[in-house]
This record gives sequence, structure tokens and C-alpha cells, in this order.
Amino acid sequence: MNHHKILIITEQCDKSADKVCQWLYHWRKDFVRLNENESVNMPITIVFENGNNETFIQVKGKKIPLSKVGTTWFRRGYVKCKSLGFIPKLSSKTNDSIAKYLENEGSTLEGFFYHIVCKKQSINHPNSYNYNKLIALQEAQKLGLNIPPTIVSVDSNLLRKFTDDNGGCISKSIQDLMGIAVKGMYAFTGKTMRVNREDIHPRNHWYSLFQKEITKKYEIRVFYFLKKIYAMAIFSQMDEESSLDFREVDVNGNHPNRMVPFTLPGDVASKIRKLMKNLRLESGSLDFIVTPDDEYYFLEVNPVGQFDFLNEICNYHIEKFIAKSIS
Repeated sequence: MNHHKILIITEQCDKSADKVCQWLYHWRKDFVRLNENESVNMPITIVFENGNNETFIQVKGKKIPLSKVGTTWFRRGYVKCKSLGFIPKLSSKTNDSIAKYLENEGSTLEGFFYHIVCKKQSINHPNSYNYNKLIALQEAQKLGLNIPPTIVSVDSNLLRKFTDDNGGCISKSIQDLMGIAVKGMYAFTGKTMRVNREDIHPRNHWYSLFQKEITKKYEIRVFYFLKKIYAMAIFSQMDEESSLDFREVDVNGNHPNRMVPFTLPGDVASKIRKLMKNLRLESGSLDFIVTPDDEYYFLEVNPVGQFDFLNEICNYHIEKFIAKSIS
């Protein structure tokens, strides 16, 4: 049994981490949860002396040596060393130079912190929170997973030809949704939408990701943690509102999609494990489409995807497995 400390780095509002911590409390495990708001300018001390070295972090007034940390779960959030309050009032150009210098100094401290904890057991890494979706598609294809025919281009002629060749197409953000603040609230753009050749004009788009729209029997949401796979089938095509993307319907709304536990075919599960290994991810949520011919199409992986709704609907007790795995 691991008698070292467990370090969990996440966000204050992360309900999934809350449930894992409840099990750790129940089992009386020695752990520290570090929410991102607490990790900004968290005191870090590094000592190299007499052939020895030690790095300390200070959490809620308590000094913790990283040598005592055995497992770190990077769930969400970052450790940030910012230079708040250290910039004198000089010329704008000089202030920018000083700010850049202090930012680089802080980045070196952050990098060393990650270097220390990742030398031991660590689940994911902050650098992988927003994994490049194009790389994930490429790696999935290399492993023999089906992916939708895809094109990324600013060339309207190429995009029109692609839509002609593939019939129904969808377009979505290459990487992230865009949040725009409107009267104190956020509106998100860049969601998945159907497109046809008439929607494509030479001057109204930047780089765009287009994919052939795959006819689906149902969608699959997978949660992966240290080689363990939990899957759920989502019958989103039964509701026009969610026929393109199940996330368009509120899980807690008046007419949620039917969702049931699901067992993946062995070859698909094996390729998922190989994919996550190749992407150097120990945890993440993956999305698939299953066609009426029972073909599986990989869509994307989100290293910080929520597993709470899948866990509750399917009664998987994922939080207990995670707590046991990091103990």
C-alpha cells in the first residue's frame, strides 16, 4: 500500500473530484486537494544544499515536501507563479519587458514543480488538458479506428468539392468552442452544425474543419482511467434536437436522451487503450458514433471530460475506482 501523500490538482467546482475525495476521507488517506484558485502564487521553496535537494509547497499554511507526494492526479487546474504586485510604475515598454521577465521566471518554477511530481506516478499533465484534436484524429486513424472523412482548409473550392463528394457534411471548431461575454453572461459559438455547398463563400470563413456526417445508430461516451474503460450508449438520434450532437439536450432536462451502460467490442477497447498510450494520456473522455451497420467512428478525446453524469446514469462507481487507484 502507498503511504505517501496523494496530491489532487483541480478546480473548486469540480464535483467529480469531490466524490473521489469523499472516498479518500472515508479511507483516511493522506491527501491534499489543491484547487486552481489556491495554486495561484502558492508559495514554492526549492533547496539544493549539501548534495541534497527538496521542494516544498505551502497549502493553507502547511508546508508539504514534494518528496512525500507519491501520486499526483492532474484532474483540472494549474499551478501558477504570477508576478502580481512586483512591477514598478515605469514606461509602458519597460513594464512590458519586466512583466515578460517575471512571467518567464515563474514559468521555470512551474515547470520544475511539474517535473518533480511527474517523476513519480502522475495521471495526465496540465500540458495535455487541451489535447490537439487533429493529432488525436491522426493517431486514431493510424491504429485502425474509423474516423469521419475530414478536411481542414480555407480554400472554398476544396471545401465545396468535399461537401459534393461526401453528401451531408458538418462543420465544427478545429479545437475549442469560443466564449463571448454578452451582458455579463457567456455565449458559446463554434458548435457542430450541418453545412452544404451553398453555405461556403470565399470570404466568410477562416480555417474550417469539415467532416462527412456519419449516419448514427447511437453515440458512445467512454470514460478512460488507467486502462479501465467505462462506456455508455446514448440514443441521441431519437430526438431531432440532439440528432447531431447529444450535448444539445440537457441531461437533467424534461426530455433527456435514453442512456444505458454499454460494453465495447474487444478490438475497439484494445485500440482505445493503444490510442491513450500513444497520446500519453492516463485519463479522458472519448466520443464515438456507431452506424446502423455497427461500425465504430472515433470523434475526439477530452482529457478533462466530466464523468459524473455517465457514472450516475450507469451506476459505475468510477469515483471509488479512481480513489483506490491513486491511493
